[in-house]
This record gives sequence, structure tokens and C-alpha cells, in this order.
Amino acid sequence: MPALPPSVRSSLRSSRTRPSPPGPSPSETPPPDGGGGARRADRHRERRRLRRARLRQGWVLCVAAVALLVVASAVAVVVAYQSTPTPTEPQAGVTDEGSTVYYGDGRTPLFRLGANREVVRHEQIPDHVRWAVLAAEDRGFYQGHGVSPVGTARALWKTASGGDTQGGSTITQQLARNYYKGLSRDRTMDRKLKEIFIAVKLDRAQSKDRILDLYLNTIYFGRQTSGIQAAARAYFDKDVWHLDVAEAALLAAMIQRPTYFHTQGNTAPARALRARWRYVLDGMVGMGRLRRAEADAMRFPVTRRAWRGVELSGQSLLVRQRVLDELRMLGIPASSVVNGRFRIYTALDQRWMAHAEQAMRAAQEPRWPKRVRGGLVAVDPRDGAVRAFYGGDPGRSQYDSVFNAVAQAGSTFKPYVLAAALRRGFSVRSKVSGKSPVKFAPNGETTPMTAPGYLVNNDEKIGSLGTVDLVRATALSVNTGYVKLAFEAGLDNVVRTATDLGVPEEALKPFRGQAGIALGVPDVSAATQAAGYAAFANGGTAVTPHVITRIVDARGREVPLPWTRPGRRVLNREQAAQVGYALRRTVQEGTGRRAALPDREVAGKTGTTDQSRAAWFVGYVPRLSAAVVMADETRRTLRDLPGWPGVVSGETAPAKIWRAFMARVARDLPADPFPEPEFTGVVRSWVPQPERTATPSPATTPSTTPPTRPASTPTPQVDRRCASPKAGEACQKARKRR
Repeated sequence: MPALPPSVRSSLRSSRTRPSPPGPSPSETPPPDGGGGARRADRHRERRRLRRARLRQGWVLCVAAVALLVVASAVAVVVAYQSTPTPTEPQAGVTDEGSTVYYGDGRTPLFRLGANREVVRHEQIPDHVRWAVLAAEDRGFYQGHGVSPVGTARALWKTASGGDTQGGSTITQQLARNYYKGLSRDRTMDRKLKEIFIAVKLDRAQSKDRILDLYLNTIYFGRQTSGIQAAARAYFDKDVWHLDVAEAALLAAMIQRPTYFHTQGNTAPARALRARWRYVLDGMVGMGRLRRAEADAMRFPVTRRAWRGVELSGQSLLVRQRVLDELRMLGIPASSVVNGRFRIYTALDQRWMAHAEQAMRAAQEPRWPKRVRGGLVAVDPRDGAVRAFYGGDPGRSQYDSVFNAVAQAGSTFKPYVLAAALRRGFSVRSKVSGKSPVKFAPNGETTPMTAPGYLVNNDEKIGSLGTVDLVRATALSVNTGYVKLAFEAGLDNVVRTATDLGVPEEALKPFRGQAGIALGVPDVSAATQAAGYAAFANGGTAVTPHVITRIVDARGREVPLPWTRPGRRVLNREQAAQVGYALRRTVQEGTGRRAALPDREVAGKTGTTDQSRAAWFVGYVPRLSAAVVMADETRRTLRDLPGWPGVVSGETAPAKIWRAFMARVARDLPADPFPEPEFTGVVRSWVPQPERTATPSPATTPSTTPPTRPASTPTPQVDRRCASPKAGEACQKARKRR
């Protein structure tokens, strides 16, 4: 092969070392279409490259945004946490304990005024009660920091999804929500986060025991109770320090759904509570606070069906009304008592209250028409404290029939007339006429039936009688004889004596100077009558009927009560004994025979108003005075009531109800004898003498015997000196002044 020229060889070398220009390889020689396919491929590759670049850029921006959001959120959380103050002030009402009203034993709560809460100290709460509550609500309480991460995440998710905002709350969170001021009740994420911040701060600021104590004294347990002590009372009628493990577990279980669970029966709520109770016991076992064998051996505890101190019902409603009335009389506003932590004591006997209700229900009082009111009240003669009462079935009326004046006193007023006469120095051996009808002149003299005057009739069962002493007139309730006695004792003196014995002056004022007052026309309450007769039982000292016997305020100071001061002596013991003697004869042989007790004497008086619109029996034994009243508020005759066919009078239904009650309560009282009177005082006869028909004759010699003063002329007798024929001049002048 011939050698190539140098210039050609140099050209070939340069072509081998120079890079190939862009473009398809010889194998990719474009088809004969002018090069369009290559351009499309280039554009496709470029788009893919750009998409990858944009994707990389988006991920970078997203990560940056998330990081920025996390940082911002963290900053916001830190700022929110720092700006959330540590709570120190409780919510309004959350620490209110209300005031407790106690039965006469001074220990058993009758009910509470205001919040049903009683704060107890740390050392008063047994350990097993604490562990039962922790097993139910927060098993990691002592190891945690106030917030459960898992529970919090679950709660936040529920909040964000519109679910329950309280799920997953620890005890500290519940305390933050329910105890301290600053959290609203809104179901929002913001409120939930704030609750978490407060819980964390509480955990750092307070000891675990302090947090648990506040929780146990605050949380709601159902049955209108807040706090573990009130719950122990409501469900088991015992103090928290007397709860056993099973009882503590039941109360701990109630916290979850206090308004849903039922402690008795086999309903779904009852079964759910038993399952929750078992869950609590299992939790105590898992926490090492209870042995498995002990837990398995436990039986579901029996709770009280209802606690009188929690659920205001029946007579406790009327007791509450009366307590508030007496507080008002003392100048203590209800608002200061409802949340004032007062301890209010009464003399009410829980069993006697039940006896009073049984006696009235046995008489079918709940079935009487609503217009017919009935009640029973018993008073301690020593001080006037009400020991028991039944003011009527609240299902028929919320208006009590023993502290309100629902009826005229009727013949139960007559012992006050008798007492007025004895205060004037007369004796129950004095005599009056039992004639009926009789018309009285304004001065007390009998007047012809055709003349003006006050017409009085005896009850048709008594009719017209001859001369009777005041004992017999009381036993048979002789109207004509008692009107005469009122005139002789002095109508003003009758009013004064009744007032001294406790009858309100405003009830007597409209009847001053009226002889009808002797027959009991004033409206009086059963409590007034029971207290009035209590003076006869205690020897003559007036007492004021009252329910409250003692009040202790939050600082332990006693509030002075006016009715605890010694009462006024109205009668001496002899006078009280004479009244009692007449009232004993009333039960033995008069209108009150149906009230007699088999094992002891009873003193008492029946009362029936005009047309039997009201009926009474008021009586006493030496240690207790009680009154029973029935009245038709529409002033109709008490007729054909359920359990009482025909017309009701004081000697029928009221006497039998009184006996049914007293026969039960008398078992708790000694059978003390009544004091026997000496029957001192002036014995007078106010029986009109038959008119003498004079025969005029000129030969008649005028009598030298001084004219006899009519026996019916009122003769005031204040003390025994004036009753003596040898009374001195000073006594006679005193009588003229009177």
C-alpha cells in the first residue's frame, strides 16, 4: 500500500482524537423524516428531569414546614404552659360543706342544708379506701406526673374527633377540672390542653397525698353527695373510717358513672356497677394492695335503699321547712346557713317520728281528701323541744298541719279557762250549772231566752245537766258551765293566762271581751296546744315549742337560742296538779276515754268545733305532751273520711290516733305517777238559785237577815287572804283596786 502524504496522515490523527459531535450514533441514524423523533425524546427526558427536581424541592419545603410547625408548636406549648398560672383558688361552691341537721341523738344526720359534703382529714381516711379509689381511677397516680401520656393522647384524639373530652383523665386532671377556678366547661382542645398544663403544675406544686385528699373530699359519688364522707353516710350510714374494703370498692366504682349505676336490683345499671366493683378489686390485687383470695371471697356489699339525710322526702321536707322558719326567727338568713358549716341539733327522735307517721297512716290520713288536714306533734314538757311530729302526707300537701294554725282550738281551749280560774284562787271543787241551753248577759248573768244575750248549748250527747263541779264539767266538756266559769275568772284573765301559756296574742286579740273565747274560737296550732299542755305536765312553767335545740357555727361557737332560757311560771304546782286531775278524769270517765293507755294514767282533753269542722285530742303523760288535730280547710263537716265513717269528733279519730302513737313511745318512758292535788283554793258555787216567789202581806215583818249576794256575781279572788272572813282592810282595798 503506498504511503500517504504527511498532510493526510495529520488530518487522520486529528479526527481520531477530536470528540464526536452530539447526535445519533451511526446505529441511530434517524429515519428519513427530517429529525422530529429525536426532538420528542429529548423533550420527554427533560420533563422527567424537571419533575424529579420539583419533587425534591417539594419534599425539602415540606420537611422544612413540618419542622417549622413543630418548632412553632413547641414554642406555643412552652409559652402557653408558662403563661398558665398554678391554680390556688377553688371554684365557687366546691368547698361548701353546707350545714348538717341532726336527730336528737346528736350523731345521726337528718338532712343537710346546702352542699352535701363533709370534709375529712387525711388521717381519717383509711389506706384501703385510698387504694380502692386509685385502683378505679388512676393506678399510676404515685408514679406519674399528673398526666398519663397514653390517656392524654387518647383524650386529645377524642376531643379532636368530637368525642368525650374527659376520657383518659388522671386524678390530678380531674381535680384541676372540678376543684380549681380557671377552667371552663367547654368541650374544646384549648380547654383540654389547659387542663393538662394545670395538672402538671399541680403535680409539681402539691404533694400526692394533698392532691388525693382534695379529690376524695370533692368528687361526686351520686345520691346527691360530694366527698367520701358524705358518700359513706349516704350508702352505708357509717363514717368513712368504718368502711371495709368491699364498701370502699363500691364507692370507688361509683365515681365513673354516679348518675347511672344502681346499687341494688338486677337491671343493666346494677350489673354494670357490679362489674366495675370487681374491676376495682382486681386493680387492688394487681397493685399489691389486696390478696387474690381475699378479693375472690368478697361479696357485693348491701347499701341502704335510701338515706333520710340525703334524699329529702316525707316528713324531712317539713322538718327542713320548720328549721328554716326557726332560723329566720333567730335572725339567721338561710343563705348563711346553706353553706356555712353549721351543726344544727334537734330533739327529734328518729323512731318516734316513724311512730307518728305510722299512727297517722294507720288512720288512713294519706287517703283523706286534700281539703282535710291532719297532724300530730309531741313536745317535751321540760323545755318545749319537739320530739316527734307528722305534719301531713307531702303527697297531699307541702303545708304542714302542726306548726301552722289550721283549726279553731274548740274545747281543747277549756283547760286555759280552768287555769285562769285557779290563778284567781278558786278550786276545781267549785260548781257550775250544766243546764242547756243558757243565754248569758254581757255581765255573765243568765238572762231569759227571749232577751238579748249570748246563747250557749251543750253538745247534744251531753244535753242539759244539773250542778257539776269543774272536774265533771271538764270531763264532759260542758259548754254552758265553762262560759260561766270564764265570766267568773274574768275574760281578760282568760286571755292573759292563755297568752302566758303560749297561745299567740294575735290569735286571741280579735276575741278579747267575748265569752265565746271559752269555747275555743281562736285558731291555734297543734304545736301550740302540745306546748300549752306541757305546762300542766311540768308543774306550771310555760315552754316554747321548738325543733332546733342547739346551733354550733363553723368556729365551734354556740348560737344563743331564746327558747332554751327558763320559761315563765304561770301556775304553781298545786294549780297545775288540779288542772291535771280534771284532765285525768276526762280520760278516765269523760270524752277522752278512747285515749286511755293500759299501763299508765293519761291527762287530756277532746275538742270538737262547731258543726265538727275540726276535731282535736291534746293530752300528756308526765314526760311527754302530744296533740292531734284534724280540720277541713273549707270549713265543712268532717264526715265519712276513709277509715272513719260518719261524723268525726275529738273523741273518735284524734283520740285513737293519739293513743296509737303514745302507746308506742310510752315504752321508752318511765311510768311516772301524776302529782296528786291537795284541792286548795276557794270552793265557790256559781249555780243560779231558784227565784223565790214573794207573797205580799201587810203583816209581814221585814227580815233582819242581810240580803244574800247572788252566787253568780263575779268575785275576783287573787290570794287566799281575801277569801278569809277575817280579811284585813288592806286586802279589801286591794280587791277594790283590782
